[in-house]
Amino acid sequence: MLLLALALALPQDPATTDIQRFEYMRLAMGSIARIVVWADDEAAARDACRDAFATVNDLDDVLSDWKATSEVARLAEHAGGAAVPISAELGIALALGLELAAATDGAFDVTVGPLTRLWRACRTAGREPTAAELNAARALVGWRDVRLDHEAGTARLMRTGMALDFGALGKGLACDRALARLAQAGFPRALVELGGDLALGNPPPGRAGWTVAVRCGAAEGDTLELANCGIATSGDTEQALAVDASAPRSHILDPARGFGLVAAPCVTVIAASAARADALATAVSVLGPRAGAELVAAQGARLLTTDERATRLFDGTSLAGWVTRGGRYDGNAVWSVEDGALTGRVGPNREGGLIYTERPFTSFQFTCEALVDEPFDSGVFVRMAPQGKGAQITLDVRPDGEVGAVYADGYLAHNEDGKRLWRSGEWNRVDVRCTGFDMHLEAWLNDAPLIDYRLPEGTPGFAPTGLIGLQVHGGRDDPLTHAARFRNVSVRELALFEEAGFEAGADGLLALGANARGDGWIDLLADGLEAWEASGTSEGYRVDAGVLSIPAKGGGQLATRADFEDFRLRLDFSLAKGANSGLFLRAARDGTNPAYSGCELQLLDDHHWEELSGDELKDWQFTASLYGAVPAGNRDVLRPPGEWNTLEVLCVGQRLAVALNGRTLYDVDTHALEVEPPFAQRATSGFLGLQRYGSPHVKDEYAARFKNVFVQPLER
Repeated sequence: MLLLALALALPQDPATTDIQRFEYMRLAMGSIARIVVWADDEAAARDACRDAFATVNDLDDVLSDWKATSEVARLAEHAGGAAVPISAELGIALALGLELAAATDGAFDVTVGPLTRLWRACRTAGREPTAAELNAARALVGWRDVRLDHEAGTARLMRTGMALDFGALGKGLACDRALARLAQAGFPRALVELGGDLALGNPPPGRAGWTVAVRCGAAEGDTLELANCGIATSGDTEQALAVDASAPRSHILDPARGFGLVAAPCVTVIAASAARADALATAVSVLGPRAGAELVAAQGARLLTTDERATRLFDGTSLAGWVTRGGRYDGNAVWSVEDGALTGRVGPNREGGLIYTERPFTSFQFTCEALVDEPFDSGVFVRMAPQGKGAQITLDVRPDGEVGAVYADGYLAHNEDGKRLWRSGEWNRVDVRCTGFDMHLEAWLNDAPLIDYRLPEGTPGFAPTGLIGLQVHGGRDDPLTHAARFRNVSVRELALFEEAGFEAGADGLLALGANARGDGWIDLLADGLEAWEASGTSEGYRVDAGVLSIPAKGGGQLATRADFEDFRLRLDFSLAKGANSGLFLRAARDGTNPAYSGCELQLLDDHHWEELSGDELKDWQFTASLYGAVPAGNRDVLRPPGEWNTLEVLCVGQRLAVALNGRTLYDVDTHALEVEPPFAQRATSGFLGLQRYGSPHVKDEYAARFKNVFVQPLER
C-alpha cells in the first residue's frame, strides 16, 4: 500500500481557545501509525491515543499472516477440519471480507493466503514459482469455501492448505477500530493513518472537513475536504513479490491468475470506512478502471485514479494544443482560460462552437472534470472531421436537456436518467471511452456508468478517426454570462479492440482473459510455432518468451495451419533497421503469390528504406498499406526500428479496416478498388501469413519480431 494520501496539519481555529491539536506516532503492523486528535486535555488525549494504538496491536495479533501465533495462523492449522471457535474481532473481519469478496466476484479475496505464502517463499529462494506450484496454490483460493457461523462464534476453512490473508483489509480495519476507540473515549475529532489508509472522524473545529492531499486522480497540489469516512490508496509498491527485477510486479495479487499485478494504476477509494475503502482499492487494481468504477459506484463509494499512460491535454494556463476549426461544427464561441479552467461562452449573436484537440484520435479514454452553469448545453465530441460524422456525449443541463445521450445529427441514443448522476453547481468527472472500427461509445459520470452505445456494424457516413471536441451550444436564450468549464483534461490512446479483455503481463505480453476466451479469441503463439507452418526457407524461426522472431536471411513465410474467412486480428510487431516484411490475409494454399491470391498489408522500415535501398516508395508500399491498392495515409504513426507497434485488422466480407497504434488508417470496400486481380476474384478464405523477405539491408540476425498475435473468427 502506497502512502499517497496525507492528512495535512491544520492550524488551530482562533475562535476556539479550549481545544488543541495533538499528534502521536507509533510503529504498528509493520508501518508508521499516526493519530491526530483535537482535545482540551493533553493528558486525556495521550491516554486515549495510547489505548487506540493498543487496539491496532491487538488486531494485528488476530489478523497477521506473518505471526505464527496469530489467530489467523491458528485457523489455517485447522483448515480442512472441523469448525473452530474464533474471537469477535476475527468474526467481524471475516464477515466483512466475505461480503466484499462476493461484491467483487473474488477480485478481492481473503483466502489468497496460499498464493501470498508461495510468492514470499520463492522470493526468499530467489526463483519464480513453477506452473505446478502456482496451480496448486490457486486451487486453494476461494472465499466460497469459508464457513462463518456468527451464532456459534466459529469459522471453518473447508480445504486443507487454505489460509487467510487480510493484507488488503487489515490496516483499514485497524484504522476504523482505533478511530472508534477514540470516539468512545470522548474524542470524535480525530484521524488515524496507517500504511496509506486513513479513517477520518468529525472535522477539526471550525472546519467542514480534514484537508487531505490525494495524488490519484487529482492535479498536483489538489486537496479534498473530507470527514467521517475512510480512504485507501493502492498501486505499484516497493513491496514487490516478483523475483525477476526486470519484470517487477506489485504486491497486489490477482486471485484468479495467481500473479502480482504489473503496472498497477494509482487508485484511491473514499468509502464509509477505511476497511471498505482498503478492500475496494485492491479490487479496482485487479479489475481495471472500467469494471472498478462500476464496482465502487455500486458500493456508494468514490474512486480517484491516475493513469500514468494518459497525456494531459490542457496545461491549465493556455489554449496551447487546442484549435477552433477543423471539425464538423466549427463556430465562433469564445474560449479562454479562467481560474485554471478551459472556459467556453457563446460568441457574438449567441453563436456556439467547439474547441478541438490539435490532432485526431481514433480509440481512446478521454477524461475531464466539467462545471457547467445552468441552464446551458455542452458536450464531449469524438472523431470530429470535416468529412464524415462524429458523435457527442451530451452535457445538456437545461431543464429539458439530457446528460449522457449520444447525438450525431440526431439522437442515436437517449438518456433520460443521466441527469440524476449530475452534481449541479459542482465539478463532475466525465470519462468517455471510444473504441472499435464501428464506434463503441461508453461514458461514466462521477465514476458511475452513464451510457454504453454501439454503432451498428458498417453504418455509413461516420468518420473513422477525428478530433476530440468540447462544445458551447449557441442559439439559446441562456444568460450570456453562463459558461462550460473543463479542467484536468487528459486522454489515453487505446487499441481499437481494447474491449476484448486481454490481460497485461510482464514485458508487454498479453494473455487471453476470460472475456476474450469466451468471445472466441485465439492466441496464435500460445504453443510456440504449433499453429504455423513454414514455406520457403524453413529453419531459423524462434519463439522465446512469447516473442516470434523472423530471420533476416532467407525467404518464404509462416502460414497459419487454419484458414480464416471473417475475423478480427491484432498483433504487435517490431522491425529491424532496413527490414521488409508483410502480413498476408486470406491467402490461398495453391502456391500462388499470397499478396494477390489474398492480400498483403505491408510491414516495412519506412524510416530508412528509401535511404538504404535508393528506391522511392510508392504510396501503397509504406507500412500498413494494402499492398498495391490502398495507401496507409498517415506515415507518422509507425514507430522507429526496435520499438513495438500494434496492428489491428477487421476483415468481414469485402470490408477491410486497418489501424496502426490505435489510429484507423482506412476502412474500405475492397470490391470497389480498381486493382488487378480484382478482389472479387481473390480468395474469400485462406491462411494468415507472416512474410520472410530476406532484405539485404538488415544487419541484425532477425528482421522482424511479433508478439500478442490474437485472432477472433467471426460468423456472419
